[in-house]
Amino acid sequence: MAHSYQSSSHHSIASGLKSTCTFSNNICELSIDDELAVARFSETPIPEESITLSVRLPEGKAIESAWIEGVNMYMGKIPVLFDESDGGEWQGWFMLGSCSEPVMTWQLRINIKKQAAPSYLYFTTES
Repeated sequence: MAHSYQSSSHHSIASGLKSTCTFSNNICELSIDDELAVARFSETPIPEESITLSVRLPEGKAIESAWIEGVNMYMGKIPVLFDESDGGEWQGWFMLGSCSEPVMTWQLRINIKKQAAPSYLYFTTES
């Protein structure tokens, strides 16, 4: 079964937050405390494949926790396990489960230490 990747424009309660973005061409740029943060997939996410995610945070920021949840179908919380590899550069990985939905929208929630609101990053997979 072939899988493809497509970005989506997600309009929800979170769409008004400046720390929200949608992946396009495997890259997502967002603002954290008015500074640029960049998230990048190693390859297009597809179900049942290990995917590496790199996140470059503004100086002095650190990831406390992160997980992925299905938006249009409940898939539980999929943990993203991050380690800081270089000052401000974080590497993590995850694996999406497969589901019966032909188009699945996912929400990546990143909790930054000492920041009240989480950052939300959205992406879509197709089967």
